[in-house]
Amino acid sequence: MYKKISFVVATTLFANFASANQTYELGQIDVLGAKDTKFKSNVVYSEDMVLEEKNTVQEALNTVSGLNAYGYGTRGEKAISIRGFSARHSPVFIDGIPVNVPSEGYIDFSNFNTFDLSQIQVSKGLSSPLLGVNTFAGAINLVTKKPTKELEGTISAGVFSGNGKKTYLNLGTNQGKYYVQASGSFMDRDSYPVSSNFNSNVNQDNDKRVNSYKEDKKINLKVGFTPNDTDEYAINYINQKSNKGMPLITKNPGKNAYRQWDYSDKESIYFLSNTNFKYAYLKSRLFYDKYEDNMLFFKDKTYTKLNGDPTPYDANTKGISLEIGQYDTERNSIKLALHAKKDTQKEDDKKVYTKKMNYFSVGLEDTFRFNDNFRVIAGASWDKDEVKEANNKKPDAFYGSEFEHESSTAFNPMMKVEYDVDDTLGFYAGVAKKTRFASLKERYSYRLGSFIPNPALKPEKTINYEIGANKTFDNQGIKAVLFYSDVKDYIQSKVIDVPNRISKEDNIGKVKHMGYELEYFYAFDSGLSFDANYTRLLAEDKENKRDITNAPKHNLNLSLSYKLIKDLTGNVNMQYSSGSHTRENDRKEDVGGAALWNAKLAYELVKGLTVDVGASNIFDKNYDLDYGYPEAGRVVYSNLTYKF
Repeated sequence: MYKKISFVVATTLFANFASANQTYELGQIDVLGAKDTKFKSNVVYSEDMVLEEKNTVQEALNTVSGLNAYGYGTRGEKAISIRGFSARHSPVFIDGIPVNVPSEGYIDFSNFNTFDLSQIQVSKGLSSPLLGVNTFAGAINLVTKKPTKELEGTISAGVFSGNGKKTYLNLGTNQGKYYVQASGSFMDRDSYPVSSNFNSNVNQDNDKRVNSYKEDKKINLKVGFTPNDTDEYAINYINQKSNKGMPLITKNPGKNAYRQWDYSDKESIYFLSNTNFKYAYLKSRLFYDKYEDNMLFFKDKTYTKLNGDPTPYDANTKGISLEIGQYDTERNSIKLALHAKKDTQKEDDKKVYTKKMNYFSVGLEDTFRFNDNFRVIAGASWDKDEVKEANNKKPDAFYGSEFEHESSTAFNPMMKVEYDVDDTLGFYAGVAKKTRFASLKERYSYRLGSFIPNPALKPEKTINYEIGANKTFDNQGIKAVLFYSDVKDYIQSKVIDVPNRISKEDNIGKVKHMGYELEYFYAFDSGLSFDANYTRLLAEDKENKRDITNAPKHNLNLSLSYKLIKDLTGNVNMQYSSGSHTRENDRKEDVGGAALWNAKLAYELVKGLTVDVGASNIFDKNYDLDYGYPEAGRVVYSNLTYKF
């Protein structure tokens, strides 16, 4: 029911549009527990991204229960945490293809826009063993659009505060035996506005955020062949380019770092297929994903004189994934997945330094049905990482010119039990062992002289427990989830030389993440729809008895949509996050809680042509995602969109 209501709201905004039917099935991943689409626990639909003006993946995911946004202020980057675990603990996929992860071990979610997506899938805790390595806290998959009509498209242009501009085009054709989908987008701003409640200082007044410009460009081309009703073959090419400034810290001007991202470019090409046989199927993915960036360092905030050489960085991922499965029988279905990929990273600081790592994973999953209402899902994966090359950028007496090559293996079983009392009431419980291999940066980086490498870092290990229940009625529903993660060998930075502020990544011991998620939706007959979710989280270092960084105890999301009059639809939404620690070694550097209210009105001028106006952070809240790095105050925007 809720999905239908959401669809009604979306069609009011944009005629003849149904992204739910444009879902790219080849690009989806196996998300356990995502069968019930009435709740937003595991899927964010494009209708909601458009309705709430969520232009980036970071903004869209910040509305999901159990997820919260945080920042790396010194790098000008945005990340997403799942149940208090950092972005390093959850791989990101595009159409089931693993995104190249730079040496930092995470991607910048603010560089990924939502304009060509049909949905975002989120897997938490009990993720499928078929997904491959490092699904410690879960996984995130960006599913691109696929055309369903002979000719369809979307053209949109908009403006927003900070001399911002955005435009995108989605154009597709489906001719039965083949389809073509082409997308392109451009988004640019000179700066973002600082809240009027911000207290200005030498690094920042309460007007435009210094050095906060940003430019994003993206093209996406997909060609598919469907020889029959069951088989499909597709090739996809994605190219996205970004450049941006990194605003200065405002709460400690003495820690200034004058930096800019000269470029952050990503290029992907991949092949996906699904071939059906008499009693089984074979899915395959071949991929090449390349990432390049270059950070510039300047002497002062005029950003005119370089302070040292640029630091170009080049990385690529290539690999193959295969999934073999039998068709569902009366009782069970079994699936086997194989993953192999190779990561190569190069840094150029007058001399090229290379790091290479191979990953391999075998996953098995079986779903056994005792009857129509009772199911058991069980499986396991065997994972391996192998360091093939790791040059020392600062050869010394201890490490020499080549770091030690540490490799690890892990066996990760899981089991989940599902019971449906009837079509409206369901329960589940599960347990899963998960492992995360340390990133190359955690093992080998000096980080501009502020860190000591630790090649011998052990993998992090956790056992994730989860139970849940959901109940739906004709026009409303409620869902509750309890989760607990018992973590060993957790990796975190610790200071080993206080006077010189030198740190080291180390296995600190035992950590627990526990809490619950609550969701509720109500779809009124009047055209009003409401949904909410709340997350309570406790993430604690059990040995040192202190909270984990970037893990707020409370998160609340609200969204209210209403068809005011014919052709006029309004939406009000809110994201609240309580305060949290942002620095492991300085617990005074915390961010406070903030409730961000957003509103939007959309009017369909003629069939297919819609104009909208809105504002994010309408109460001009002053808030940080990372200590000393204020986010945007009130941002006003307007868009004109035509769909056919």
